[in-house]
Amino acid sequence: MSTQELLKVAKKHSKTSLIEAEFQISNLVNKRPPFAKLDMSKPNIMGVINITPDSFYKNSQIDNLNKLKKYFYEMINNGASIIDIGGESSRPGAEKISSVEEINRVIDPIKYLKNCKVDTFISLDSRNLSTMKTCYKIGVDILNDITAFKERNKIEFIKKTNMPIIIMHMQNEPINMQIDPKYSFAPTDIYNFFSKKISDLIEAGVKKSNIVIDPGIGFGKTLSDNLNIFKYLPLFHCLGVPILIGASRKSLISELTMKDYKFRGKNKKDISPSKRLSGSLAFAIHANMCGVQILRTHDVFETNQAFICQKYLYL
Repeated sequence: MSTQELLKVAKKHSKTSLIEAEFQISNLVNKRPPFAKLDMSKPNIMGVINITPDSFYKNSQIDNLNKLKKYFYEMINNGASIIDIGGESSRPGAEKISSVEEINRVIDPIKYLKNCKVDTFISLDSRNLSTMKTCYKIGVDILNDITAFKERNKIEFIKKTNMPIIIMHMQNEPINMQIDPKYSFAPTDIYNFFSKKISDLIEAGVKKSNIVIDPGIGFGKTLSDNLNIFKYLPLFHCLGVPILIGASRKSLISELTMKDYKFRGKNKKDISPSKRLSGSLAFAIHANMCGVQILRTHDVFETNQAFICQKYLYL
């Protein structure tokens, strides 16, 4: 269907439908402004550093300064535009920790990274306002909240500080999110969630240019839901803000492999996160093909290499 045909159908339906269709087309074609001074006309890679003892991917866990330095410089030298630091695991079944414990985990690593004086931006992965406030004071550049800043006091804080934010969709909480999640159709349900959320944030005084959305792969979604999100990724561009996708090393890769891999061991029930790099790259390349602006990954070099090769294929 052409754009003109779409508008004709919308006009026949109602004046409201026509206005909405025109708005979505405008969102789809308009160039995205910079987010946190980052160019959104090209893919940006976000490297993951977990200051946690219980993250699902053990290789991303950092428990000392030497390991932090190694991972940080490897990531920035290999093309990371953003480093996302978290002090609380949000894997399925994870229990919430206190803000005090979270702050104690992340404050020194963030101080160290900010003192490195590099161009890479530091993102805080946290759902706790007190952690956000503490890390804002020491210079964190972006706030990444898996609960989408649902509390009013969080919204007041980001409005006051003008902080760039990443809002993620999650059904329920990490401890119970994978217990029978249900949607009418995940892509449209999540689209509608973001449409209202963005509108509410803008109405509250948050700048649209400070908002990035993350559909939340694996956060309260079945395998079918996750695949449908990937198949309908272009839909989310109609929201008019940049998109972040993070499927790195996640369990859907194991599920798909076990479902279709003919040579798997008969008694094998899972493909461990350490064996999910190839699947991670497949999803990253698909997201890049769909115009996603930020790719969150544990494997910066491999993801950047895939994007470089992909770019030259289409020159």
